[in-house]
Amino acid sequence: MKRNFNKRFMLIIVSIIVLCLLSGSGIMAEDLVNENKETIFNENQETLVDNSKEATTCINSLEEIPDINIEENSDRQVVIIYANSGENNVKSLALNTKAIQSGKKVSERVDLLELRDGISVDDFISQLKTNPDVLAVDQNQVIKVSALPNDTYIQSGDAWQFEKIGAGKTWDKVFNNEPVVVAVIDSGLNVSHPDLEGRIAAGYDYVNDTADVIDMAGHGTMVSGCIAAVNNNGIGIAGVAGMADIRIAPYRTGGVNKEDRDLQLAYICAAIIDAASRPEVKVINMSFGGYNNFATLKTAVADAADAGKILVSAAGNEGDLVQYAGKYSYPASYENVISVAATTNLNGSAAFSQYNNQVDLSAPGLELYTTTMNGGYAIASGTSFSAPIISGACAVLKAVNANLSASEVEKSLKDTALDLGNTGRDNYFGNGLVRLDAAVESISPAIPTEDLSTTYRTHVENIGWQSWRDKGAISGTSGQSLRLEGIEIKINTSGYDLGVQYQTHVENIGWQGFQSDGNMSGTTGRSLRLEAIQIQLTGTDNRSFDVYYQVHAQNYGWLDWAKNGESAGTEGKSLRLEAIKIVVVPKGNPAPGPTAQPFVK
Repeated sequence: MKRNFNKRFMLIIVSIIVLCLLSGSGIMAEDLVNENKETIFNENQETLVDNSKEATTCINSLEEIPDINIEENSDRQVVIIYANSGENNVKSLALNTKAIQSGKKVSERVDLLELRDGISVDDFISQLKTNPDVLAVDQNQVIKVSALPNDTYIQSGDAWQFEKIGAGKTWDKVFNNEPVVVAVIDSGLNVSHPDLEGRIAAGYDYVNDTADVIDMAGHGTMVSGCIAAVNNNGIGIAGVAGMADIRIAPYRTGGVNKEDRDLQLAYICAAIIDAASRPEVKVINMSFGGYNNFATLKTAVADAADAGKILVSAAGNEGDLVQYAGKYSYPASYENVISVAATTNLNGSAAFSQYNNQVDLSAPGLELYTTTMNGGYAIASGTSFSAPIISGACAVLKAVNANLSASEVEKSLKDTALDLGNTGRDNYFGNGLVRLDAAVESISPAIPTEDLSTTYRTHVENIGWQSWRDKGAISGTSGQSLRLEGIEIKINTSGYDLGVQYQTHVENIGWQGFQSDGNMSGTTGRSLRLEAIQIQLTGTDNRSFDVYYQVHAQNYGWLDWAKNGESAGTEGKSLRLEAIKIVVVPKGNPAPGPTAQPFVK
C-alpha cells in the first residue's frame, strides 16, 4: 500500500511539474502572439488585448480617436489618398490605436493620421502602399506659396500687367452665359473685398473645416484679384476676366496668420480632388510649390487632369538661388500642368523666376498691383501672381468657347504667345509671354460685317399671319389697336452654329415655355394678346453675337431695345403688344437704339 501510495504521489508531483511547464510556455506564446498583433494591421478587425498593458482597439472610424493637431508633430503625420470615396475608408486599413495617436478625415478620399512614438513612419508608409484601397500615401508636409515680400501700394494706375498681355483689349469683348469657375488652392479669400463682389463661387476652408472661407495670410486674396477683380466698377483694378463671368472658388489649405506662407499637403490634395469633382470648375490655380515630388500631390493632380480640368502652377521663385536654380518644382513640373514663369514690365525674365525644361508659358510677375485681405490693394511679386494671370486667360478662353479641351486651351495660349529670349521655346520663358487678345482671336469665329438674316412673322388680330420680315423691319401694326397673338422666329445661320429660342407672356396664361427655330409661341384662334417676349440665341457661336428686339406696347408706344433674353413689353398691366422689330449683330456692336427701359412691370 505504501509503495503504491508513493508511486501515486510521485505521479501527481510529476504531473504538476509538467502542467506548470506547459502553462508557462503557453503564457510566453500568448505574449508573442499579442506582440505580433501589435503591428500596423489587424486583419481580423478584433480588439487586441495585451495581458500586461492597456487594451489596443482596432480603428473602424476616425471619430473613435482624438482629432489631430496639424500644427504639431508634423514629422509623424501621414496623408492617405484612397482609390474611392467612402465614409470609413480607414477601416479597410486595419489600423489599431497602438500605432495611431490621432487623425482627421479631411475629405471623402483623404485622411490624415498621426503615428505614435516608436512607430516607423517609413515602414508605415511602405505597408500602406501595398493596400489596394490606397492610391497614394506620404508624410504630411507644408508647401510654400510662391510669393515674395510685398509693399503697400501708393500710386494709382500701376496695374501694368493686364495691358502687357493684351487683356485690356478683351475686357469688354467676352461675355458668357454660364460662369467659368477657377478653383484657387491657397490661403483662402476675403470674400467681402469690394473688387471681388459677384465673382465668388462656393469653396471650402480646410483649416477651420467649414464652407465659410476666410484669409488670414492674404496670399489667396492677392492671387484671386489677378484673375477676377471686377472690371468697370470705378475702384481698384480689373482682373484678367474683364466683363466675362469668371468666378473664384476659394480653397483654404493653410495660412493661419499674416506671416504664415505654409499650405498643408493633406489639405491641398483634398482641395484638388474636390475641385476636380465639380463640373463648373474648369481651371485650378496652384500658386505654390516645392522641390519634393509627393506621390499624393501627383495623384491628386492626375485625378484633376483626368477630369478635364486645366491645371496651372507657379514655376517657383528660386531661380536665383544656387541650390535650387534650374531644378524641378512641384506641382508645376507634373504632366498636364501649365508651369508659369515670371516676367518684368520690360519683358525680361524676373531674376527670381525658376527656369527648367518644364516651363510652358510666362506672364508678368514683378511688382503687380492686386487685391489684399484687408479690402485694399498692394504691390506683389512672384510666380504666385504670374500663374493666376495664365489661369485667368484660360478661363477667358473657356468663356469664349466652352467646348475647348484643356489641351486646346494650352495650345492656343502657346501658339499665340510673344516669343521672348532665345528663338522658340526656352527654359526661361517657355513658349513666351501670353497674349490674351491674340489667343481670343485665334479661337473666335470670324465676325461678319453685316447682320445675320433674321426672319420673323406675327399673327395679328383680325389679320392673321403677316408675311415674313427681317433685319429689324416692323412686324405687326401701330396705331390700329390690334393685338399680336402669336410669333414665329427663324435665323439664317450663314454657316455658324446658331439657333434662336423665344417665349411669350400670354393673356390669362403667363409665360409659356420656350419655342425655337420657327415654331409658334403664343396662340391663334383664342383672341389672347401677347404682353411680353424674351428672345435669345443658342448654339456654340451665340457668344459671338447679340440679339436685340424692340416692341410696341399699348399705351407706351415703342419701348427701348431688349437684348439676349431680357424681357420686352409689360407684365401685370393687361396691355397688348402691337408690333416688334428684331435684329442680330456681332458681339460688341452698338445697340440699335436706347436700352434703358424695354420692360414695364
